[in-house]
Amino acid sequence: MASFLLTLKNIVNGFVAAAMLIPILATMGNSGDPNTPVETYPESDNPYISEYLDPDIAAHRSGAGIAPQNTLMAFENIIEQKDSVDIDIIEFDVQITADGELILLHDLTYDGTSNAVEEFGKENVYASSLTLEEAQVLNMGENFKGNGDYPYRGLRGDDIPYNLRVVTCDTVIDYIETNCGDKVYHYDIEIKSLGSNGKRAVDRLYEIITERNLQDRVIWSTFAPDISGYMVKHYPEISRTSDAIEALQFYFYFRMGWDLSDVKPSYIALQIPYGSSAFDNLINLGTKELLNYAHKNNIAVQYWTINSEEEAMTLTQNGADCIITDYPQMVIETVEKCR
Repeated sequence: MASFLLTLKNIVNGFVAAAMLIPILATMGNSGDPNTPVETYPESDNPYISEYLDPDIAAHRSGAGIAPQNTLMAFENIIEQKDSVDIDIIEFDVQITADGELILLHDLTYDGTSNAVEEFGKENVYASSLTLEEAQVLNMGENFKGNGDYPYRGLRGDDIPYNLRVVTCDTVIDYIETNCGDKVYHYDIEIKSLGSNGKRAVDRLYEIITERNLQDRVIWSTFAPDISGYMVKHYPEISRTSDAIEALQFYFYFRMGWDLSDVKPSYIALQIPYGSSAFDNLINLGTKELLNYAHKNNIAVQYWTINSEEEAMTLTQNGADCIITDYPQMVIETVEKCR
């Protein structure tokens, strides 16, 4: 039996074989026991592990439900409401341009959020294919839908306001740090660029972080294992979240009851989905058992993208450390109800 478990553990540490086991482990009962007590670890030195019923609240893509995602307009909205919408973390995505600028963009291409297809006469306009100057002709609010309407659709040329154009990472951070008053934000920054571009993006982001002395207030992330490996090798002092394979590995170790210290994880936070976005409800990643296991291993658990009151309430009551949402005010009000 011991040799079988060792063999299975080796399999789990390989991505393809592990992925094939998901449907099997999903049938082993993963709904969680509502009577399981929430365990706390007050001696933890992990700054991203929150007190029970007091999760950090992160504005996903700078609050994508209330303003065009990853635009300066969205950040202005956060700062203007800082006294009434008291978030803890600002989350956004970055990519490297053809001329080495680090700009905000979630998708690999500009197609989904802007008028790029119309402007350049083709699909798949990648961030890395344009210089910053070339990209700034785009309307990044083109496809934002608010209150059933598209308030910024059709703006072109000089009619596009400055805060709806492609914006750089350093511009955004400088704006926040200059205008936040006494409020101190943490930053959750995801590298979306892949391969060599991803590594260039990591290098540039590190420069931006260290130039502003933000090392203790930034946690960075990527889904790509090669990029996370690059982060660990070159900039181990910057806190990071798990990549896709590490998150899958964590889940199997948890479900099998294995000792996670065997793999010596170098990430301090696990970022995972929950609810309607989590494998079509095949796997419940928001149980008290999973959170207790993570906290026992000094790992914070941050959930995306939580846009319903029911999901926010469940995760708060189960001991989540951070709720990443497009609607920060809704989550703030929901957390208050749980206390």
